[in-house]
Amino acid sequence: MFVLGWRLDRGRLLAGAGMLLLAALATPAVAVSLGWLVDGVAAGQPDLAVRWAVVAAGALGIELTLDNFAHIYYFELSELTDEQLNRDLIRLVNGTSRLDRRDDPAFGDRIDLLRQDVLQMRMTVQSGLQLGAIVAQVLFTTVLLATLSPVLLVLPIVALAPIFLGQRAEQILQVTREEQSPTTRSIRHLRLLTTNPASHKEIQIAGSAAYFVAQQDRLLGAYGSAMRRAQGRHALLMAGGQVLFALAYVGSVLWVYTMGRRGEASIGDVVLVVSLATQIGAQMASGLDLLGVVHRSAAGVRRFFALERENSAGAGPAMDTPAPASVGDGICLEAVGFTYPGAAAETLHDVDLRLPAGRSVALVGENGAGKSTLIALLLGLYAPTRGRLLVNGVDLAEVSPELWRTRVAALFQDFAKVELSLQHSVGIGNLPEVESREAVGVAVERAGADVLAERVGGPDALLGMAYGDGQDLSGGQWQRVGFARTLMRTRPLLLALDEPASALDAMAEQRLVDAYQAMAKEVAVMVGGVTLFVTHRLSTVRLADLVVVLDGGRIVEQGTHDELVALDGRYAQLYASQARAYAD
Repeated sequence: MFVLGWRLDRGRLLAGAGMLLLAALATPAVAVSLGWLVDGVAAGQPDLAVRWAVVAAGALGIELTLDNFAHIYYFELSELTDEQLNRDLIRLVNGTSRLDRRDDPAFGDRIDLLRQDVLQMRMTVQSGLQLGAIVAQVLFTTVLLATLSPVLLVLPIVALAPIFLGQRAEQILQVTREEQSPTTRSIRHLRLLTTNPASHKEIQIAGSAAYFVAQQDRLLGAYGSAMRRAQGRHALLMAGGQVLFALAYVGSVLWVYTMGRRGEASIGDVVLVVSLATQIGAQMASGLDLLGVVHRSAAGVRRFFALERENSAGAGPAMDTPAPASVGDGICLEAVGFTYPGAAAETLHDVDLRLPAGRSVALVGENGAGKSTLIALLLGLYAPTRGRLLVNGVDLAEVSPELWRTRVAALFQDFAKVELSLQHSVGIGNLPEVESREAVGVAVERAGADVLAERVGGPDALLGMAYGDGQDLSGGQWQRVGFARTLMRTRPLLLALDEPASALDAMAEQRLVDAYQAMAKEVAVMVGGVTLFVTHRLSTVRLADLVVVLDGGRIVEQGTHDELVALDGRYAQLYASQARAYAD
């Protein structure tokens, strides 16, 4: 963390450290001055006593003044550290090219801990500087005590006991925190669910607020029980260290008192030892608190480094194969299978499929059939567990996923509500043109969102109300903004739409379907690209050149709409069932 502070702002780091060090050394200097002041009074030398009184006042002034000024520097450095750590966290969470780890609950628990760690770690530089200042104080104090009597060295030596026991106590708390991470994540989820305005209507209608409160109380009880046990052991260890130091403190005072009675120490020496022993007690108390902060931060730093190593290890060899410049004769899947991390069974089984160039393809099937998973594989978000994905004869396993994803565009059912200005919410769909008014305007118009753009107040209008006085949008309006973001890429080799009309009413759906058809034709004409979409509305499926039916992770039928209806198989059953529902 000091290395990070040095890299961010070495001036503030050095200024804060220097001021803290001088303030720390001034503290035992006050005790020395008081000892000489008492000796001056006892010897009947008022001039000497006054001089040492002035020195004591000056040292105390230095201690208080520099400590306050140092706070300004290391507080500003803490702000810079917080910003950098949050940037690093974003980089690490998104540090792999695939989504495999993000589906793992254990990975989610680690990220949840890292978010908490960032709040703790921002104070590490400050706590570390203060801890260093205390170490300097203790060393200076130790030298002063040794000049009086080597026996007094027992005091700073015994003072190490609370440190070691405190470190062990913090380890107990850290282990318990990590073990309880799933519980704390569940508690935060319940709090978010019950305080999110989008959930309020259903909670009110169902009268489920009391249920959620009870669930949270149950989780809080389990968490509190585990933490109380850990804190009990923590308190015992901390108390043991403090008792040992208290015994050494009393022994040191009695020893110097005995030295004074034998004439081996002056009254000022007795005052000096009592002052230094008291200071060491305060230093140990502060040091233990700071050491706890540093120890907890160290656990966070270790988690950061572990994630960094995992990202590096999972990067694999460099992929030098360029991304296909065209689809060629199509996109082919050969015996593709896929299993989600931690799952016992495959989600996709032996998928053999050819997506013809310049054609639109509809994926049809019931929930859980594997449609969204297949799209995610084609977009390079996951790598097949087995089999191959070929584009124009190029195996995508040999192409960097990031490079392939520059050639695709997608809109998902669980699309992102990017609460930025309309310009940036749409523009990030194609980063090179994120600031282009013309490109964003064209995408908005093609998505049929031009009326929405006028209503919210133009491209600079803030969307959403998460952090500003923006425009609150309906689900369908957000989806239209998402579609405009997808259309920022005008020449994709693969355009994937996963339930693109799920949040729209009938009229809005028709307008989106019209926009989708126009986009599909452009993709086909300009680059021979493939348009792939998932929908449960089979009236929309009729527009596709090819319909692929999945069931249980396998392709069970494929053909045109008319061919599959004539086949009277699974697709015909789904189509007839939906047609009857509309007719009834």
